[in-house]
Amino acid sequence: MSDHPERLAASPAVTTFRVYAGLAFSFAWIPVMFTALTIDRGFVVDQYVELWALYYLVMVLVEVPLGWLADRIGKRPLLVAGPATLALSFLVLGRATQFDTCLIAMAVTGAGHAMISGADSAYLYDLLVHEGRRGDALREESLAHRWRLFGVSIADLAGGFIAWWLGTASAFYLSALLMLAALVAAVRLPNVTVIQPADQAAVKRPLLTTLLRRDVLWVFSWYALLFVLLRVGFQLYQPTLLAVGAHDLRLHGGLLCLLNLVAGFSAGSVGPVHRRLGEGGTIAAILLLVAVSFAGLAIAGPWALAPLFCLQQVSFAYLQPLGRTALNQRIDSSDRAAVLSAQSMAGRLAFSLFLWLGDWQDAVNRDLSGSYASLAVGAVALTLVLLWLRPAGQRSDGPRAADA
Repeated sequence: MSDHPERLAASPAVTTFRVYAGLAFSFAWIPVMFTALTIDRGFVVDQYVELWALYYLVMVLVEVPLGWLADRIGKRPLLVAGPATLALSFLVLGRATQFDTCLIAMAVTGAGHAMISGADSAYLYDLLVHEGRRGDALREESLAHRWRLFGVSIADLAGGFIAWWLGTASAFYLSALLMLAALVAAVRLPNVTVIQPADQAAVKRPLLTTLLRRDVLWVFSWYALLFVLLRVGFQLYQPTLLAVGAHDLRLHGGLLCLLNLVAGFSAGSVGPVHRRLGEGGTIAAILLLVAVSFAGLAIAGPWALAPLFCLQQVSFAYLQPLGRTALNQRIDSSDRAAVLSAQSMAGRLAFSLFLWLGDWQDAVNRDLSGSYASLAVGAVALTLVLLWLRPAGQRSDGPRAADA
């Protein structure tokens, strides 16, 4: 069967994967977590940041080993184990009142998320290769990302409303139910094995050699920068809303629902924009879009918050499809999950260090405008550095499909 770069009807397996993507990342407690932990349970901002920092640290420690494991035993077992682990940790987070218990639960959440981060995109790409549709990789990754974002948007809205009616703990329980639904979808996914061509197997390099290639490191670098900028912006959503007097949790859930809908619809533009601007131009555009958002948030009034947050979500729509496909086109199938996990690890390691080193008590409570201005300047400066460092062989945006 030959590759088809144009659109084909989705197979039942691809459709099931899209459903899985729409469920497995739907953490309905996200829009109310800041309120749940700092107001309802009395944790200070530094403790709240410590919980997230540990979550990312655990992901950093286990993501590549789990990706390596997925390459050896198959991606599907990890896609099954991840939601099961997350469901358990969400139940604990919903009930726990002690900080140490929440720390342990957030660590388990990080491990559960790491099981599916990397393995999911690796599974999808292998599935497309198996079906003879390698040329549809960017499109299918964008569609899966859209399903993921739409699922998150619905979960955000539901989490905000159920927390308002029944208390913030209920949003954690709803999330656990969604993870069990994702578990059912994962069980229905077929096992997929991709046989490497003999000539490719003959030149296979060690994993570390692949990770240290200059073109791979450059993809890691821009992905990590965009990941950090978007995650910082995300962590500042709720403090910014509270700072302008927006305490209604239904508003928090509704806003995050809107933002993820914007990202979901924006995911449909990834392919056309990439064809128009190329890889380098698209990367520069989405990084600078985040910088514009931060600059606006530094000076704008409350009326402009939603539109400026939406600019960040447009860039978020591009993060995974562009980042995952850029690597999938550069690496061979035997290392796919491990390298994609390493990419996620790079972003989460950078963000966890940012969390540990930042003065968040001051940044959140006393100087939000100054924090946004600093982020805008840093985003522009680092984008220019990345473009300058881009490997010369990549500037033509020609495809480099190691397994094509």
